[in-house]
Amino acid sequence: MKKNLMVLSGAVLTFAPFVALAQSTVTSECSTGTNGTIFGFLCVVGKFLQSVIPVLILLGVIFFVWGVVSFVIADDEEAKSKGRDRMIYGIVGLAVIIGMWGLVNVVLKTFNLDTPATTTDFPTVEIPPQ
Repeated sequence: MKKNLMVLSGAVLTFAPFVALAQSTVTSECSTGTNGTIFGFLCVVGKFLQSVIPVLILLGVIFFVWGVVSFVIADDEEAKSKGRDRMIYGIVGLAVIIGMWGLVNVVLKTFNLDTPATTTDFPTVEIPPQ
């Protein structure tokens, strides 16, 4: 029990700088008069994803480290197998998360979607009051 507690506290202290040095990269263009528009909705979704992706990466790393620790401290072959499987699933999960994040960034840069859109005035039809 003490050994598991030491490993857990070591893992928490190892990843503490990631939490302390985290920064938001969301620009303020999303908050200037975009409420109720499709662009405003996409900004909200973008902000949500920008805050969720690092958490998912952190969970993948923790799952991988949990697999390494359980593989190293295991005595029997079944426990070692579970630890090895956790390591593999952690690496596959990290690869999928980082790959999708990279793919989204490639699409954003390719179609120049990461720059703020210019305002376009669309023609409207005014209905007179009755």
